[in-house]
Amino acid sequence: MDILYFPYIFLVFRETFPKARKENISFMKKPNCFITLGNEEMNYCFLPSGDIYTFHGGKILLNQFRGNLKDGSVNNIWLRLFQDEKTLIYPLLGIRSSSNLSVTDHALRFTGQIEDISYTVTFTFSGHAWFWEVTLRGNAQAYDLIYGQDIGLAFESAIYTNELYNSQYLDHAVFESSKGSVICTRQNMACDDTYPYLQQGLLKNKAVSYSTDGLQFFGLTTKEGKLPKACLEGLENRKLQYEFAYSALQTEKHALSGEDTTVFYTLFHSNHPDAVQKIEYQEELQAEWKNCCAFLSVVDAPFTACDNLKVKAAFGAPICSDSISLKELEKFYPDRILEEYSDHTLLSFFTPDHAHVVTKEKEQKTERPHGTIIITPPDTEKSNSRLVSSTQYMYGIFNSHVVIGNTDMHKFLSTPRGFLNLLTNSGQRLYVFLNNQWHLLTLPALFEMGMNYSRWYYKFNNDVLRVTSYTHTESPEITLEAESLGKIPYDFLLTQQLVMGTHEYSHDIEYTKIEDGLRFTLNSPEYPGLHYDLVAPDQNFTISDDRIFFTDDRPFDETFLTLAFHRQEKLLITILASLDGSTTASDRQDFETEKSKGILYYQEMTRHFHLENCPEKQHERILNETVWWYTHNALIHYAMPHGLEQPGGAAWGTRDVCQGPAEFFLSTQHYSLARNTLLNIFAHQDIHTSEWPQWFMFDRYHMNPGECHGDIIFWPLKYIADYLQSTGDNSILNENVPYENAPDQMESLTDHIRRCVDVVEEQRMIKDTGLITYAGGDWDDTLQPAKEKMKKNLVSAWTVALACQTFSSLSLALADSEPTLSERLEKDAQKIRSGFSEHLIHDGAIAGFLDCSGSGHFLLHPSDTETGIHYRLLPLTRSIIAGIVSKEQAEQNRELILDHLRFPDGVRLMDRPARYDGGVSHLFKRAEQAANVGREISLQYTHAHIRFLEAMAALGDAEHAWYGLFTINPIHLQDTVPNARLRQSNMYFSSSDGAFPDRYEYARSFDTLRTGETEVKGGWRLYSSGPGIYLHQLIGNILGIRFCAKGLIIDPVLPATLDGTTLTYDCFGKTLHFCYHFTDTDTLSVTSDGNLLDTQPAENTYRTPGVLITKDVLNSCGEALHLYLPKKG
Repeated sequence: MDILYFPYIFLVFRETFPKARKENISFMKKPNCFITLGNEEMNYCFLPSGDIYTFHGGKILLNQFRGNLKDGSVNNIWLRLFQDEKTLIYPLLGIRSSSNLSVTDHALRFTGQIEDISYTVTFTFSGHAWFWEVTLRGNAQAYDLIYGQDIGLAFESAIYTNELYNSQYLDHAVFESSKGSVICTRQNMACDDTYPYLQQGLLKNKAVSYSTDGLQFFGLTTKEGKLPKACLEGLENRKLQYEFAYSALQTEKHALSGEDTTVFYTLFHSNHPDAVQKIEYQEELQAEWKNCCAFLSVVDAPFTACDNLKVKAAFGAPICSDSISLKELEKFYPDRILEEYSDHTLLSFFTPDHAHVVTKEKEQKTERPHGTIIITPPDTEKSNSRLVSSTQYMYGIFNSHVVIGNTDMHKFLSTPRGFLNLLTNSGQRLYVFLNNQWHLLTLPALFEMGMNYSRWYYKFNNDVLRVTSYTHTESPEITLEAESLGKIPYDFLLTQQLVMGTHEYSHDIEYTKIEDGLRFTLNSPEYPGLHYDLVAPDQNFTISDDRIFFTDDRPFDETFLTLAFHRQEKLLITILASLDGSTTASDRQDFETEKSKGILYYQEMTRHFHLENCPEKQHERILNETVWWYTHNALIHYAMPHGLEQPGGAAWGTRDVCQGPAEFFLSTQHYSLARNTLLNIFAHQDIHTSEWPQWFMFDRYHMNPGECHGDIIFWPLKYIADYLQSTGDNSILNENVPYENAPDQMESLTDHIRRCVDVVEEQRMIKDTGLITYAGGDWDDTLQPAKEKMKKNLVSAWTVALACQTFSSLSLALADSEPTLSERLEKDAQKIRSGFSEHLIHDGAIAGFLDCSGSGHFLLHPSDTETGIHYRLLPLTRSIIAGIVSKEQAEQNRELILDHLRFPDGVRLMDRPARYDGGVSHLFKRAEQAANVGREISLQYTHAHIRFLEAMAALGDAEHAWYGLFTINPIHLQDTVPNARLRQSNMYFSSSDGAFPDRYEYARSFDTLRTGETEVKGGWRLYSSGPGIYLHQLIGNILGIRFCAKGLIIDPVLPATLDGTTLTYDCFGKTLHFCYHFTDTDTLSVTSDGNLLDTQPAENTYRTPGVLITKDVLNSCGEALHLYLPKKG
């Protein structure tokens, strides 16, 4: 094999490499060549190109994204020249510019020539401020400058874990000065009890426009590799608090004749404890600028010229696929389900095998890029860390966040930063050589997502290039294929940013040569031998790093691995992961075989769920697809916890795992998984407190936050109660289980339970009231108490209702096996129930909170004058679900929800948002700190809406239970919620977010959400207990198919318009067909083969209950069960 085009490639793969030996270990060095200015207090680190890498103020990272030498930095200064009808746009900084770079120990200088203008840009600093001085010399009809800077303003670990979350807590305040707009940014979440602050503005010239978020600045077209929107259209001149903190300032437009100078500044303060209300620190700023001017005027040593780094001309613009016509589409997808159109343009559809396909035209319209996570299908008996996963995005990220086991600690490939595809070095990507240039693949014409694969279709060059990435079902293995359907050979360049740990750029990477590829080893004491093999079997290729991009052929980042393939119609790369050093590749199966295996796996996991003959055909189709995709989502949340917007995970939230996975496993009779998960949860109980941490890693890493909210202790108890009632498996109570901090102290599960009850009785109950202390918070994480005393003085009505439900159901579950403990639990439940009725209901409304200090007063109640919030959803629904309130009060709860909390996109957590005072907390933490109107802050949290459906089913309200399923379902959402913006259709969204620019506008215009005047956007995707809970409500409480130790409970809550609908579902190993009929009878009856089945009444506090069919009766009947339901429940 020849060395192809690259004389600088340092390794050449011929047919094979020898098997790896210890002495053959080599290292790829992380980036270590920087230009560093400043000191420990203020440190400015630049790439050799002059692009920003990191700026630090002490321990605080001031920027958000680390630039790379191939893409440069997301910050820059753009010169715009206006010539008659056209606008010319030039970046002045870094690798994307034509500048020459020079440096002193106190400044950086960029110089160059554009048209008839010579320019000098000088970066300098003094104290806690830095400055960009831009001097232009020459002539121009008109010009302006646009300055942009990404903002981190937090600890590195917080930003690198989730830059989107960090941006939600950065408050931007914009003021006008004599020099135009000034942007002041405060970090609202404390960093070691400080609140870092940045101020940005101009000292010379004037800022006439501004923006505060990268979505405004770059727009959606950057997903295709195009210029920033702001450079083409100018800045919006409005504030946006979203998920990409990015300050931008635009100068006045005027002619240039001679010389003109503009100075942009940034001032950092480590702590701004109060809300930002004005422009501050101007004397300090002027003093620092004076120091810089003095230095620059007297500097004796000339600036030292730096190497002129440039990207090779052989690397051209990214490729965005041509569109595929409907006629061409027929060749690939002749059968399409649930087609989604906008103005006669096809946006997306599903296929008969439950794949979801998105067109380029839809991706161009959606804020959150279409993406998915694929994993090795999990073990059906127990949790297993020997799974591999990959996160994939439509805009040309074929694999990223590739990891085996722990999704935080074991990353092989990096995670994309941000959601606009600005830095193209992350993950695994592909270049194609066309017309004598390399072109990066970005948006395809079509993006297909399946259960264990993704596919991209690129149309160009009179060809269709199909890229496929898929997991194998029987080994932790991912295969990437790229194939020309026109049989045209291409040169390919495959890039991958290696991590081998938690974050990129953390350390040098160890590798060895193996047959057909390389082995990368992660040195983990917990998992010795953990490694990844990257192989290209039976192919010739060359290997290099990022040096192939640069004219001087020198590497900057050796951990940026590049593989070049010459003249191939098909490319195949496999990543094989190993937790313990053993490497057992599966027999080589082609894509179609692995896809078929994946479909069979999910058919079994969903117990062959299928609806048919439904008069509401569109709803039938939606639910049939939803069951598959929410099962996919739920298994990722359980087996490899992380999401698209929340790549950090790896842990089970104690509250979460006791809901989503628990309810899914019990609804689908995956009892071995439910049992194994329960034992794992109880093994993480703290022996000293008898409680659980808020979250814990469930593998060999013993990591948790060491604290929890006040409701956490009840969730494992509720889970064991549900498990016992569903399965009758009392043997689990005798299982000996260790403790998190006492692994050698084994006690029975019953003893673990007793410890919990002791703690609740002795430490959590307030005297003899039966009320439970709030402690660290409850389900709504944004309402954590801001003051320590509130943990003991505040009572959450929701937590009290949950405690009562838990103790009551656990008492029932233990009645036969542990009668003494059962009696004790029932007494506690009665005390809690009495306390709830006596202390938490006032004037017919349940309070959100009771403040027990002093005389006591209600919060989040009609009598509450402190917060202005009068109704809280959670206690209204949980009290119904728990059966803790009377039938009359339950109906009152329902009416209050419908009157005050129901909105077009679902029910909201409260009737008003918490007050926002510049991010300063008074009563609650995040509810008063978040500057962004998203997630719980927008108050429509999907999980809570699902619990509303559960409450409505308990009351027999079929209309709200059934149709409420579609209010929060992303498939064809705009048919149900007309004010919903476009969003991905096959992923669970954790919230519906009002499209408000900031918290102040949100507070002023909140009622426009109620009327539907304000649009709503999809929140974060996939990583939630919600998919499992949704499926439980659909199957168990709305379609009414539930399991118990004695047999099958049939208890549907459906509108009579669904007469004739048939559900196919596996129950006790038998495939059954349930046909729903609505009659004028008063009770539910069931027939099979024309015979009336013997049934027993089930239980319900508020309505006529369903029936129980014993296992013996079920085993003797036919497969078709006809359910005759009263038209009015």
